[in-house]
Amino acid sequence: MGVAAKDDSLDPALLELAKMSLKKKRDAKKFLFVTLAVNAILVGVWLFAPGYFWPMWVRFGMGSGVGLAYLDAYIFVGAKPITDDDIRAEAEKMRELR
Repeated sequence: MGVAAKDDSLDPALLELAKMSLKKKRDAKKFLFVTLAVNAILVGVWLFAPGYFWPMWVRFGMGSGVGLAYLDAYIFVGAKPITDDDIRAEAEKMRELR
């Protein structure tokens, strides 16, 4: 058996959504890594002057951001794509507000 032929019959709009989904997943992972690195540095700074654990506030804020990024990337998959008609309708609304 040979290798299956590449399937070029996928809808271009679906391919664009898949591309956006992969980008969101990659960005969420990058944000998690940055959050872990920043928190490690801040805990290291705190270790030099222990007392009130102020890094918890940064952990809470950045952790909330990571959570929202993962929800967007892994839970709310398949959001409706923005179409040209959506863009035109929004532009019409903006023109009426001027």
